[in-house]
Amino acid sequence: MKGQAFITIIALAAVLVGCSGSAKPEANATTGTSQGDTNVKPDPASNVTELKIETLTPGKGTGAEDGDMLTMLYRGTLTNGTVFDGNMDEKAEPIADKDPFALNLGMGSVIQGWEKGLKGIKVGETRKLTIPSDLGYGAQGSPPTIPPNATLVFEVKCLDIVRKGEEMIIDTNDEKVGSGVEVKNGDKVEIHYVGTLLNGKKFDSSRDRKTPFAFTVGAGEVVPGFDKGVMKMKKGGVRKVRIPPQAAYGANPSNGLPGNSVLTFEIELLKINGK
Repeated sequence: MKGQAFITIIALAAVLVGCSGSAKPEANATTGTSQGDTNVKPDPASNVTELKIETLTPGKGTGAEDGDMLTMLYRGTLTNGTVFDGNMDEKAEPIADKDPFALNLGMGSVIQGWEKGLKGIKVGETRKLTIPSDLGYGAQGSPPTIPPNATLVFEVKCLDIVRKGEEMIIDTNDEKVGSGVEVKNGDKVEIHYVGTLLNGKKFDSSRDRKTPFAFTVGAGEVVPGFDKGVMKMKKGGVRKVRIPPQAAYGANPSNGLPGNSVLTFEIELLKINGK
């Protein structure tokens, strides 16, 4: 689905949950394969008994706490180096066709190795988590990719933290300040925009369509974060806007975006009230 559907308002979900799919770091993950799959071999390093946390690249700001929503890149491997899942490569760069992974820390939506291993992580930080089986998938494993009693090794990178209590805060950064009057509620504006996920994946662009987008500010024609994101802009201005999920499409969007997406937009203001 393209075009205006991405920024047209829809109902927002109140509960934040992670992405789905087998072998992801979700709690109680299952697959369609029986636990007795004979192709799943035991893990030779299953004697690891304690969680090991290593910081590979430091981050910035305040560390994550329970109740914060984290957006992550990750790469999961067995101790023999076999990759079983992930949305980033061995250089900690995003995989082009993969979406970021969002989780609400401390809510039990991911395995305990992640719940414990992500405490205090900062934006931009990359960590290596070596997770014993009792904090991962335990004696049952997650066939066919994760054997019983498997020690898991994750490299994780924190792209963003939405702090508890800041779910509706919109961040803006003017790359170019325009001139003339400022945008206010009730103005009809015409803009160009490019929308991306936090891993840089583009999901929509009026520039690609070569068709500007017009809406009335404050009239409920777009998601709340988009309304707030253009306030006080001036004609000719260019602004970067970060919109957290609760001010955008929430946990269960119907437009093809992953749940709990933090969205970033580059917006150029072309006209205010036709001028």
